[in-house]
Amino acid sequence: MMKLFVYYKFLPLEQPDLKARVEGMQVKLQKMFTALNAQLLKRPKPDELGQVTWMEIYDVSLADFDAFSAELERVAKEAKLPHPRRNEQFISC
Repeated sequence: MMKLFVYYKFLPLEQPDLKARVEGMQVKLQKMFTALNAQLLKRPKPDELGQVTWMEIYDVSLADFDAFSAELERVAKEAKLPHPRRNEQFISC
């Protein structure tokens, strides 16, 4: 099993419609990669600068990882999601 974690920070007032954009992007990705499982999480509290941290989680076990990564980057730019977007991969022990 491989999971991709993508996290980023932003000021909520600067991105009022972000949840809808991320969810729309995830639906688009799930149509392209039908076995994809996507989640959206956030930290419970803002940081000292008032920024919130969100994390997209993708179970990419059954997808072509390189193709998925390229498409994720493309649709994230298309959706004008906050940058920088930090990516980390984890696999089962």
